[in-house]
Amino acid sequence: MNEKYVFIDRWCYTMPDTVPDEDGIIVLISKKSFGPLEVYEWGLDNNHNPYERYEWLENDLYEDEKYCKNISEEELLKQIFGIISIFKSNGLSDWINFYMEILGRLAPGLPG
Repeated sequence: MNEKYVFIDRWCYTMPDTVPDEDGIIVLISKKSFGPLEVYEWGLDNNHNPYERYEWLENDLYEDEKYCKNISEEELLKQIFGIISIFKSNGLSDWINFYMEILGRLAPGLPG
């Protein structure tokens, strides 16, 4: 796959890297908006626990709204199924296949 990101509506989705970063974090879903400038992430923390992160970067108006919290595996799977649905409705089969592979690793018993 050549594309590392794709724009859908006001969101820019970044292709995940399934190799942990230097802090041991794996970002599975990353979407950014540039108007206003904000970021959502879902992935696995350095203990392999699912997490959700939100950060507002536009100005200090919502500066206290940022968070990073652990979520359940079901919540993470729900986000992955949601992004697969978005990519299906936008004809992005390469992205769908990539996320189906991730689902297979996270929840091998789930039907594809």
